[in-house]
Amino acid sequence: MDGAFVQTAPLHPFQKRTESPVAFLDRDGVLNLGKAGYVNHPDEVQLLDGSAEVIAALRGQGYLICVVTNQSPMARGLWGPERLELLHKKLQELLLEQNPEAHIDAFLTCPHRYEDRCYCRKPSPAMLVLGHQLLRCQKALNSSLKPQLHVVPPPSVNWWGSKPIPPHPLDLMVGDRTSDMGAGWAFGARLFRVARTIGLVQVKERLSSPNDPGDDFQP
Repeated sequence: MDGAFVQTAPLHPFQKRTESPVAFLDRDGVLNLGKAGYVNHPDEVQLLDGSAEVIAALRGQGYLICVVTNQSPMARGLWGPERLELLHKKLQELLLEQNPEAHIDAFLTCPHRYEDRCYCRKPSPAMLVLGHQLLRCQKALNSSLKPQLHVVPPPSVNWWGSKPIPPHPLDLMVGDRTSDMGAGWAFGARLFRVARTIGLVQVKERLSSPNDPGDDFQP
């Protein structure tokens, strides 16, 4: 597998999105409960309390929602794109059951292991860059959760330099791991780290403030 899997399901495919901020969200430990040995089956997808409420609130502020997740079980041969589609369909269904506005515009998944040295695995910002390019393009997006493999070019990151300027000043990244913070930092996004047993709701109030600069982070 050479690249990241992309699933797009924009709520309004023809909406002008070029000026919208993007909320990049990790998956396990942010939206749903993580699991030792990975979340491998749709029946194992369990929402963390408040996830749907916070996503709906972000949408109400004009954000596009993009999930960016590392899923090495794919490269390990545990399951493939068909299972990924079922997992994300289940996650989207559970969110919408709790709040009809809790819609995710895109899922981007790196299928590789750390030792594969790919370009897309976080802390590389490549999936955030790809999400920015897809969601803020002028063309209508396909509304399908069938995973499509996209080639990811090598990112240009100076880890010893200053934090980059994001495409939109309100772009943000929420994650539970240092790799999430690294990817968000390299993209220039505001950073919000959460406890993996609490998730997105932990920073609910902070995300509602455009004046919150996010957490400090040094890569």
